[in-house]
Amino acid sequence: MEGSAAFAVIHTRAVDPAPSRARQAFGMTSPDVVRTSLPARISYFDNLRVFLTLLVVAHHCAAPYSNLDVWPNRQEPVPASAAVPLDLLLVVNQTFFMGFFFLLSGYFAPGAVDRRGQRAFAVERLKRLGIPFLAFILLLRPFFVLPTYFGLPSATRPSFVVYYFTTWEVGPAWFLEVLLIFSLVYALARHLRGNAEPVRSKPLRRRDLLGFTLVLGLVTYGWRIFVPLGTYEPVLGLPSPAYLPQYVLLFIAGVLAYRRRWFEALPRRSGWFGVLLVLVSFVPMALGGYRGLASPDDLAGHDLAHLALALWESLFAVGVVLVLLRVFQRFVAGASRFGGYLADNTFAVYLLHAPVIVGTVELLRPLDAVPVLKFLLALVVAAAASWLISGALRRVPAVRAVV
Repeated sequence: MEGSAAFAVIHTRAVDPAPSRARQAFGMTSPDVVRTSLPARISYFDNLRVFLTLLVVAHHCAAPYSNLDVWPNRQEPVPASAAVPLDLLLVVNQTFFMGFFFLLSGYFAPGAVDRRGQRAFAVERLKRLGIPFLAFILLLRPFFVLPTYFGLPSATRPSFVVYYFTTWEVGPAWFLEVLLIFSLVYALARHLRGNAEPVRSKPLRRRDLLGFTLVLGLVTYGWRIFVPLGTYEPVLGLPSPAYLPQYVLLFIAGVLAYRRRWFEALPRRSGWFGVLLVLVSFVPMALGGYRGLASPDDLAGHDLAHLALALWESLFAVGVVLVLLRVFQRFVAGASRFGGYLADNTFAVYLLHAPVIVGTVELLRPLDAVPVLKFLLALVVAAAASWLISGALRRVPAVRAVV
């Protein structure tokens, strides 16, 4: 992605262009305001969101062929060892990629509230997140859960209507649900606080990053005593509730990053500091953190292996975020017509890709190939189909008005 010619030209305009629908949907700007106060060097966010969205599609294309039973029409890999690379991809991605989305969403929330006010911001979030979430539940969720339904024993399987209304497996749409809650809570907090904190430049110091990383690791460890890794939350449909502290803290970090202009003035060597954090993260993993990946029944919730694993995840996540921010800021800040098409459709792709992947996996089922090869084929087909379908649907004015 970084080497794509579509993003190779450095963007040199003085101000950002008018906000895209995709940025509006992810909470990155309001739909009726052209952002003229943000310098051009943050235009790399569009390219970064395309990369992260592609990473989400890759994550869910790997899931059906992995050893982890986390996808409706998963195919049991034979032998199991052939799917280990996909297992590693899922574990590594999970440590940072959804948290990164919350960081970016948190970054653009304060400016939207500043411009529109708390009430209008809350209404806009209900529209941009609530309507797509309901659309997924009513129109797309049946296709996503159908393989799970038919996988139930026929003797005890209820009617699909009963199953549909007595389960709450919302797939990737959980992000919209949780982000909507975060946004409304933030709007309420701003209402209760009154005057907003002024925007002022404040350097992002290494000790701040280390302190945040340590707090994130400790809070995650404490949370997982009660919500172990692998727990599934049936109320919100959240497939990764063990990572909820990361989502909350990175959303808050995004809010602070906007107020203190951290992203616009990243230290020149912040990327290398991120590489260092990634390398250091493997120390707690080697000292026992790997044991925390075992079944929740194998270790007590307070076992120090869980602390080591939480520290690995925190160091790794913060390190990768710094590296990606710096790399995209410096090398992938260009704009192109194709890049604009990809960026404008990222939100719709996120909304549509799960049932597309379910269909792609069924399409490739007869193919006799190793899991990694089937994953790569599924990724190409599902990514292309998701962007093409999204682009076509967004030609409809009613759809484009929301996503």
